[in-house]
Amino acid sequence: MLARRLALAAASLSLLGGLALLGAPAALAQMPAPNVIKDPKAAPAGVYKLDPRHASATVKLAHMGLSHYTLRLDTIAGSYTYDPAHPTATQVSVTLDPKSVDTGDTKFNEEISDKFLDAGKFPTITFTSTKIIAGAGDRGEVEGILDFHGVQKPVTLHVTYRGFVEMMKQQRMGFSGEATFKRSDFGATSYIPLVGDEITLLVEVEFAKQ
Repeated sequence: MLARRLALAAASLSLLGGLALLGAPAALAQMPAPNVIKDPKAAPAGVYKLDPRHASATVKLAHMGLSHYTLRLDTIAGSYTYDPAHPTATQVSVTLDPKSVDTGDTKFNEEISDKFLDAGKFPTITFTSTKIIAGAGDRGEVEGILDFHGVQKPVTLHVTYRGFVEMMKQQRMGFSGEATFKRSDFGATSYIPLVGDEITLLVEVEFAKQ
């Protein structure tokens, strides 16, 4: 008898949990659209940390001249201290893990990580800004030092500011960025010219105020 009661109780809890999960999307659907503010001065001062659940870093490069192959680096971290009175004085630091390569194929992930990026020898890829240049509208440039494959060289990230949102007790800023550079400049020459020398790095990131 006791076992039957426990089974019924467990089934009831499971049903309630399922209903709660079904209700969650409906509750989110009823929320108002976020009020995205495009003025950078609207974001409050403070420390902003990259939200890895809402960030991506993808790499594109030519393969045999037939396609622009795309892969993703899954592990990304970063932060900056922001002052709306001096937005171009912001210093950004972003770190990528070359071991987190994701091509959709486990064995190929290891090959790219080990032979293409030499992740065992160079376990991090970092970009540290040195200058921010405001452009027209929501565009700008972030100049900085890319530390890749054990070599440090200047790289410019072309950025689009997506805006600031305060919602669900969170304050966050969003950006899209693109940078192009030659990997041979950093000593990463594996498979050239079979695989292209020029790399395009695409980032989509959100930073949440701490």
